[in-house]
Amino acid sequence: MAARYLEEFAVGEVFETDPVTLSQDDIIGFAERYDPQVIHTDPAGAKASPYGGLIASGHQTIGTAFAQFIRIGVFAENSLGGPAMDGVRWSAPVRPGDALHTSVEVLEIRESKSRPDRGIIRLQFRTRVEAREVSSFQTTTFLRRRPAENAA
Repeated sequence: MAARYLEEFAVGEVFETDPVTLSQDDIIGFAERYDPQVIHTDPAGAKASPYGGLIASGHQTIGTAFAQFIRIGVFAENSLGGPAMDGVRWSAPVRPGDALHTSVEVLEIRESKSRPDRGIIRLQFRTRVEAREVSSFQTTTFLRRRPAENAA
């Protein structure tokens, strides 16, 4: 998909990302670096946990969802970063071999009051394994507006 400006999004629009399957090595590698808890790094130790086995870090789950949305390309060079992530929820564990499917819905679009070259877009991310939701969160991102035709 081509990059879009703020004006080219619509509230209620939904994007589906390509699925990503997390392997045991993916889960352990991420966790060793960013979330070194036994439930994420040690398959044998994780068996004694309430989860009964290795699970992905929630941070890996939401990071993967966000990355897959960015790969769609609709933000590309028009994203100016974001000031917020809200409502992060991890509702079910992600296990090795699970395929993550993410839906991203446009919740809000508004022009900046102080910077006419940009606006704000709020998105709702929902990630599932098969039909079961495993995580959700909202992001707020600054996005370029379409340049004026007479701009030099």
